[in-house]
Amino acid sequence: MNRRERAAELDHLEARILQQRLDMGHALHEWRDATAPIDHAWQRVMQWKVPLIGTFGLLAAQSARRPKTARSWLRRGLSAVLLANRARALYRLARR
Repeated sequence: MNRRERAAELDHLEARILQQRLDMGHALHEWRDATAPIDHAWQRVMQWKVPLIGTFGLLAAQSARRPKTARSWLRRGLSAVLLANRARALYRLARR
């Protein structure tokens, strides 16, 4: 292999590497767009981490003392969360 052929091969390999980097960058943007809702939800959970841990700790302590009361609190809390979620969805539909 002479010097010109090596230079041409090197140019060809550098062009392939550049194209692969561009393809990887494009794939990274697509991946970030696809996982954005999951990342947003995880950040929201982490934002509420301390209150959730405290709430579940109180619920665990209450369930150790009175299991029926803890179950009713859990049901009421779940119902309240579901009701708030449904109200928010209806509000969004009404705003359209």
